[in-house]
Amino acid sequence: MLVVLGLLVWAGFYLRFIDLGQKPMHTDEAVNGLMIHQMLAGESVAFDPDHYHGPLLRYLSIPVVWVADTFFDVDFSEQSLRWLTALAGSLAVVSIFLYRNYLGRDASFIALVFAAVSPPLIYYSRYFIHESLFLVFSLIFLILLWRFWEEKSWKSAIWAGVFAGLLHAVRETVVLVLLAAAVGLLVSFGRDWRHHLKWLISKEGVSRVGVFFVSGLAVSVLFYSVFFTYFEGVLDSVLTFFSYKTEEGHEKPWYYYLGLIIGEKSRIGYLGQVWVLLFALAGCWQAFFEKTREIQRLPFLRFIAAYTLASTVIYSFISYKTPWLMINFLVGWIFLAGAGWVYLWARLQSHLIRGFLVVILLGALVHSVRQSWLLGFRFSSDSRNPFVYSHTSADMINLVDRIEILSKLNLDGKLIRIDIGGTEYWPLPWYLRDYPRVGYWPELPSDSSAPIQIVSFSGDQTVPEFDEDKFISELRGLREGVFLLMFIEKGLWDRQFPDE
Repeated sequence: MLVVLGLLVWAGFYLRFIDLGQKPMHTDEAVNGLMIHQMLAGESVAFDPDHYHGPLLRYLSIPVVWVADTFFDVDFSEQSLRWLTALAGSLAVVSIFLYRNYLGRDASFIALVFAAVSPPLIYYSRYFIHESLFLVFSLIFLILLWRFWEEKSWKSAIWAGVFAGLLHAVRETVVLVLLAAAVGLLVSFGRDWRHHLKWLISKEGVSRVGVFFVSGLAVSVLFYSVFFTYFEGVLDSVLTFFSYKTEEGHEKPWYYYLGLIIGEKSRIGYLGQVWVLLFALAGCWQAFFEKTREIQRLPFLRFIAAYTLASTVIYSFISYKTPWLMINFLVGWIFLAGAGWVYLWARLQSHLIRGFLVVILLGALVHSVRQSWLLGFRFSSDSRNPFVYSHTSADMINLVDRIEILSKLNLDGKLIRIDIGGTEYWPLPWYLRDYPRVGYWPELPSDSSAPIQIVSFSGDQTVPEFDEDKFISELRGLREGVFLLMFIEKGLWDRQFPDE
């Protein structure tokens, strides 16, 4: 059984790294990638409190891109950018080893295997967004916070603060982690809550907590100030809590994430991880109702259970929802599932029932690998994939390829003029980053002389008409419900397809 579990873990890591350029860039990936492109070109990229998350993803991307280019001959591309998040997703799984002395060796190992093959954790490790990085830092932060609370030492306070600062440097939702962690600690106190609160308000407690916050603040200021050269960024990191703007259309009911975890039967097959919740219920029972078994580990298990429940409730009742946010609390349910499976194994002595537990575990894990392959590769940008969220259609790559061919036929090469009209055109700026004469307009200029003109539109919008004697048109999909109509100057088109 250990060999099979080990092979499943290896498969999970393999699925995180293989063929990272397989699917087109999501809009959020393209925005992040273009900022890296600007930084590599020597341009400054200031933190925007209205739209951007923290700067740490960008800073860590630079050395990863350099390593990919220097040692693996991978040019700056979707693949080299996604290396960082694939690495972060893998480290998040490895970081579960840090929990073995608190959660138990067996429970932490089962949780590690669940996390290694988890379809959403694998899928979003292959996205160049902040979530995988945020996840690995939050897992390390939680174990350091617990050690700080146990040891109450200066050293543990500093390290917990450092990772709180790193979390803030990744994205502003650090406040949700801190809030849920505070709830988890309070619940873990149990009947000793008066003793713990008494220490917290004591001189020693205040000083230790003060060190925790100062350490976190120092790390946060380091990155938001661009290494102490742009202190306006520090102010902006605070203002973002009041000014961050979210687009309309992302409001979801409170049970949205629960539905993603439970899953559903589709034409692709059953897509879900309901077994994680079922085993996690046993973990919750052990955390809150078990009185005799492994009593020394129960406070930590209550901490994880309360943290998971609190973060699930918080994310569920925030109306703005995107599927990748789910991984921030899904990993907590995975911890509880590992503890729950081991708890059931210990309590249920029947060989038949134990055999049933092994079959369910291995069947669930193998099915998870299959789901991860289907969702991460075969249906990676297909709207039937529940993790595909406003993702770019593979058809858009055909448009980019057409522009590449036409630029080679044009005397100006990549200096060819391209005008793009409409409000929805991302991730085109990423794919056209090497074309310096691309203009983006709310509407196509009526006097444009560009040999390539593109307009984006949805199904209920009208599109401009072009002289059919002067332009050839091609229709491509950008994402579900959004299309790109490309008009190509007939003379340029004829160079690609001359009359026979």
